[in-house]
Amino acid sequence: MKFKTIPVLYFLVSILFLANCVRETNFFQSGEDENAIVVYGAFSDGPGPHFVRITRPGDYNKQVFEPVPGAQIRLTDDLGNEYFFQEEKKQDGTTRYYRLDNVQGSSGRSYSLEIVLPNGDTYRSNPEKMPARIPLDSVSLKADYFVSNNADGSLTSEPRAFVYAHTQTPDQVGGRYLRWEAEAVYIFNEIIKIYNPFDIQKQCYITNRLNDQGVSIADPGTFQPGTPIVEPVGRRKIDFAFEHRICFSVYQHTITRNAYEYWQKIGQLVSPTGTIFDTPPARVPGNLENITDPGNPALGYFEISTIDTARIYSRNGLLGDDFLLQDFPYCEYDFSTWPPVNHLECDNCLVLPSSTLDKPVWWQ
Repeated sequence: MKFKTIPVLYFLVSILFLANCVRETNFFQSGEDENAIVVYGAFSDGPGPHFVRITRPGDYNKQVFEPVPGAQIRLTDDLGNEYFFQEEKKQDGTTRYYRLDNVQGSSGRSYSLEIVLPNGDTYRSNPEKMPARIPLDSVSLKADYFVSNNADGSLTSEPRAFVYAHTQTPDQVGGRYLRWEAEAVYIFNEIIKIYNPFDIQKQCYITNRLNDQGVSIADPGTFQPGTPIVEPVGRRKIDFAFEHRICFSVYQHTITRNAYEYWQKIGQLVSPTGTIFDTPPARVPGNLENITDPGNPALGYFEISTIDTARIYSRNGLLGDDFLLQDFPYCEYDFSTWPPVNHLECDNCLVLPSSTLDKPVWWQ
């Protein structure tokens, strides 16, 4: 089934960084790039929200990156319209990200981002035209065993669901390229609380990103028109998330040549120990120029894209008898502890990361 929506958590599929983990890098101690900023974000033809995050490189090995507060961020188009991102903060007062709501891009229009820091330093992205969308036909799932190496040299085999995007090369490519992101959302039900009948049993929806260790991109221009393109875009362990219902969403970005070349360079830095959320110790040229200090551009890329979305649902037993969960229900009583459950999330599913009681608007 196909949907033409952009996810609420679209900032999680924005332009981010990869790491190569070749050497230890502590920007705080070395002073290297201490004045640099890292910008990752995107703007699309979806209604939003659209997000931009700004950080400064820190201790890469400890994943310590300092958010930059107080920035003024303005998006402009080739018609003279301008839109301003609003700063959002965490409960501790630190900046979470900058957010733009209720603005939808248009294919064929050009957009540019300008960032002014509190000290007056100004960064600006080169204008980039939003490409016409290439449709995403469907998504498929296949169960298989994923074999990995342990530190002691032994092998571990783990059942996983592999996600594939299916699209078709258009008749006219016209300088358009593809990038894919994927996530899984599953239902988690708390245990019936016979030990606390005044506490209502909750049902949570949990979101997991997939394949942060890789970049899935393609150049349709290398295929003949009408050629099917099947791209592996993520995988997830088959566990209690499949006990009730799980939905895999794939977001196909139609991007520009510049963005494609940027992601090619990022892909070359991929390491099994890094993710696309990490700030790399090596510079990767992006599209954000430093107007105040030419020659010292921001790290990162502000992407302009169109998005198509497709989803597929699954649950225990649908991926074949060889992958049937044998040890469910996941939540069971354990009266030797309080709360008397075998897993804390069985008493309060909101303790699970990325958990919410709100059912996604697209959930069926």
